[in-house]
Amino acid sequence: MFLTVQEAADHLKVSCATVYALISKKHLNCHRIGTGRGVIRISLENIATFLKQAESKAAAEPAPQVPQPRLKHIKL
Repeated sequence: MFLTVQEAADHLKVSCATVYALISKKHLNCHRIGTGRGVIRISLENIATFLKQAESKAAAEPAPQVPQPRLKHIKL
């Protein structure tokens, strides 16, 4: 089954602009159907692959450590 960009955005709970950005950065594969530029369609399999890759990438990267702000006005 193929989804439009809007349907894919709704499925991923992101904006259409985010879906277009993922496509342009080659993170999310799509199909162009028609002549000229055609219309973009995204398969559910491509969305599932993207989510698996994003999940494995997030699991492989350690969480960034946020430095604690120095509060000069508080004396402990």
